[in-house]
Amino acid sequence: MPRRLSVLAGSGALVSHVVGAALAAGDAVQVVGFAPQPERLGTTLVAGDLANPSNAIAAIVAFGTTHIVLAGGLSLSDRQREALAGFAGGTAGAALGDAALSSVTVAIEKLSGAKVIGVHEVAAELLATAGSIAGRVATDAELAAARQGLVAAREIGRLDLGQAVVIAGRRVVAAEDVGGTDELLARVATYRAAGRIGDGTGPLVLAKAAKPQQPLYVDLPAIGPDTIANAAAAGIGVIAVESGKSLVLDRPALAAAADDHRIAVVGLGIDG
Repeated sequence: MPRRLSVLAGSGALVSHVVGAALAAGDAVQVVGFAPQPERLGTTLVAGDLANPSNAIAAIVAFGTTHIVLAGGLSLSDRQREALAGFAGGTAGAALGDAALSSVTVAIEKLSGAKVIGVHEVAAELLATAGSIAGRVATDAELAAARQGLVAAREIGRLDLGQAVVIAGRRVVAAEDVGGTDELLARVATYRAAGRIGDGTGPLVLAKAAKPQQPLYVDLPAIGPDTIANAAAAGIGVIAVESGKSLVLDRPALAAAADDHRIAVVGLGIDG
């Protein structure tokens, strides 16, 4: 049944993927932009303001929204996090971590009467499957390192720090923080250029996993063609994502980039 869908939109290509999938499914689509957004044919665009979430709620209610999806990246300052904490009924002046920001969606549902759903419920084709996703075939040793990396990435997520780590051999050498995956890979490139990592017998491995305490409708890990290019520049030979809980954007372009750079991209579950 077609929905009336409000897309709470940040930056990046994911927003267009979600909007396209929703329109193809026959949904009426409103984009509430918390980052600059292009005009998209067939959609209604309104500006969102993190400092005043009530305006976005009013726009959602006026649209007659039945479902809400969060898509795209947002870089939140502590002040903005504090404002959102207050909006969600939290302690005044408290800066919410990424996982705790899921409490904001509870407030959105209560105030709008709409249901918050995950990106994968709008664009199921983006969800990472288990096994080889793109590029060359990973060796058994690489897969073992990738599994170790995913377990480590989940622990980093448990700390609400980030969603990704880089493995050299069987050692975690870098972890994602508030700078995101691109900054993680830039740091790894610097370490590698300085000879501090990357001179072992196996390739570097980038592993991304969902934060265990975070619901699947909030900020699933994602990779796309740019991830491949940045990983190649950092000397990454394997990219592993948590299957069923990660998004793969623009698969044709990602596959072409993985082939060009001889990077193995795999989806794996996490044991335990």
